[in-house]
Amino acid sequence: MKILIVLTYYAPYMSGVTEFARMLAEDLAQRHDVTVLTTQHDPGLPEDEMVSGVRVVRAPVFARMHKGVLSWKFITSFRRLARQHDVVNLHMPMLESGLLSMLVERRKLVVNYQCDMAVVGGLLDRIAVNLTRISCWFATRRARDIGVLTHDYASSSTWLSGTRNKQHEVLAPMKAMPWRDGQTTTDGVFRFGFVGRFVAEKGLPVLLEAFAEVHARHGERVRLVLVGDTHNIAGGGIMDAIHENIAALGDAVEVRGRVSEQELQAFYADLDVLVLPSVNRYEAFGMVQLEAMLSGARVIASNLPGVRTIVQNSGNGEVVAIGDANALAQAMERLLATREGVTRARVREQALQAYPLRRFFDLQEAMLLGYPVQGTSD
Repeated sequence: MKILIVLTYYAPYMSGVTEFARMLAEDLAQRHDVTVLTTQHDPGLPEDEMVSGVRVVRAPVFARMHKGVLSWKFITSFRRLARQHDVVNLHMPMLESGLLSMLVERRKLVVNYQCDMAVVGGLLDRIAVNLTRISCWFATRRARDIGVLTHDYASSSTWLSGTRNKQHEVLAPMKAMPWRDGQTTTDGVFRFGFVGRFVAEKGLPVLLEAFAEVHARHGERVRLVLVGDTHNIAGGGIMDAIHENIAALGDAVEVRGRVSEQELQAFYADLDVLVLPSVNRYEAFGMVQLEAMLSGARVIASNLPGVRTIVQNSGNGEVVAIGDANALAQAMERLLATREGVTRARVREQALQAYPLRRFFDLQEAMLLGYPVQGTSD
């Protein structure tokens, strides 16, 4: 089967959507002929190359708008490649999705609806967000099937209303994180952590405020480690805005920035609790929660549709009110107080019971190929 995967950004750009598409493409490439069409968001990247068995075609960019980019060649390349492939898989949100959906036969078109777009920024940003929303709405109506991360998120989305009959809950891909049993650190420090881009929707100011409360009570016994891209982020980052908050906490906060896969694995293995304090609907699942759990760390997540389901289904942590630093601090205190009563092996076991490693790949491939997706749609 020849499968075309289409999205605005792709590796080496790092986000939940790009990781979702990369892991899917590389897995499918073991059994199918897979091409990824994306934009050349970084002019230093090749326009056409093979990466891990996947052909990656990048269309040059002529302008940027909000979190997106504009490229005429993206559209012309899509039209050509869509004819050459058996299945066309759009990953949204994407400004061009509505137009692209009209350039491919409906029977070929499968979309993955990753998240709603939140309205933020100035007038131009708001215009871009609303144009993208409408475009994605149209693409979902034309699609043969729609992959959603969770029915919890999809059912709360105005933009997905009326499409329930063709929605399939496909979850998100999981990495087979290396397992090291037992506590890996011996310094007695309890480590809270964060993984993600330093952007407004991730709720980093809320996390820093909550951690400041916990640190005031426990001092050197606690530490916060922040991992992820700090600058050069589509739509703009917030590192400059939170720099003083980080500096005020001194050595208690460590900013590692973007790390290698090996460094990320080591980070998770040393982590006690991952905190995902996201504040709006750009966060729809949070793959990092599962990565942390597979390494034995518990999770505190915001009570956002989709995001909350991982903790709820696994029992590995707590769900807290969105944007409430005091509630987050109290949850951090509770997990700190109960560290001795939970083994890392048990956390991993409960995560795997709720989310088997191959579940996403099997569900997504079945949907793309038009097979029944058992147990995921009504």
